[in-house]
Amino acid sequence: MNGVARFVKMVTFWELLKGMAITSRFLAKPKVTELYPDVRPVLPYRTKGRLHVEIGTCISCRMCEKACPEGCIKVFQPSKEVFKTDKRPVEFYLSQEHCLHCGLCVDACPTGSIHHSQEFEMAVYNPDDLLFDKETLPYDLDLKHFRWNWIENAPVKK
Repeated sequence: MNGVARFVKMVTFWELLKGMAITSRFLAKPKVTELYPDVRPVLPYRTKGRLHVEIGTCISCRMCEKACPEGCIKVFQPSKEVFKTDKRPVEFYLSQEHCLHCGLCVDACPTGSIHHSQEFEMAVYNPDDLLFDKETLPYDLDLKHFRWNWIENAPVKK
């Protein structure tokens, strides 16, 4: 009987009819297509996008460099004489090309100088465009930045 049932399913295109039944169920439902380039998506608050660095508050502790599993960050401290008065790094390099967006560098930074933004469009033709130094580091003061486990992130109830 198994052979006859298999032959009947093969002749009647049972799998095709089953697939068409599933497809017809979805035809009646509303469409969920996103109009991405024209309508920007609303991303969750904790989205881990492009890394942004504020050099003005960086103290050259190199904790972000040590925490990065891919070695994407290189921080060069100033000389000891200069370090006593100005702790900002002499050189700061960030390679977004190899960044895993894990957030370990953000967690390790004691001053909150490095953080993720909600900028997610990082497609480039030249990989050198993803290598940033101290002068070309992306930083946007208009965006609110999220830092994990910080009390400032808690919403204020009025």
